[in-house]
Amino acid sequence: MNKKLSKTNVKIYKAFETVLYTKNYNEIRIQDILDQSGIARSTFYAHYRTKEDLLHSICITIFEHVFSHTLEEEKSHDFSKSSIFEYKHFITHIFYHLHDEKQLMAAIFLSQSKDVFSEYLRESIRPLVVRCVESNFVPMQDLPKDIKINSIIENFLVIIRYWIDTDFKQSPEQLTEYFITINS
Repeated sequence: MNKKLSKTNVKIYKAFETVLYTKNYNEIRIQDILDQSGIARSTFYAHYRTKEDLLHSICITIFEHVFSHTLEEEKSHDFSKSSIFEYKHFITHIFYHLHDEKQLMAAIFLSQSKDVFSEYLRESIRPLVVRCVESNFVPMQDLPKDIKINSIIENFLVIIRYWIDTDFKQSPEQLTEYFITINS
């Protein structure tokens, strides 16, 4: 979870994750999150209007850092000496961050909220994919640019889904190799 999150947000995110494991997204009520987190209703509403706002906030929190252009030394990995233009390292860096959020991602992907989450993920990865295509990091010869971009984005989601389905057994480096192979 992002280091800059308040303790309240962390409690709410963790409660939402726990509730997602026990209920379908459409069945979740704010009260379920409140009961799980132990926070007051007014505190929740000071941060979010709806559970959709909460899910949006979670996506932004995860993806803002994951797809940022800063590579810092972190607990689980260190790509601080890499360039964001070393796409293989940058993609591996993304997988490390997604792995750091694996519990929450698994809860989301097992719920009805996976479509919303997937759409945020598509939007977040698109700029990177465009750069990969424009620099010919991912060749995919003789295809129109839009087909290449959309195909790579969907392949990324397929890899994430596979990773979740296999309980995150593969390393981020292995996933990067799958990503490169699938898009070659």
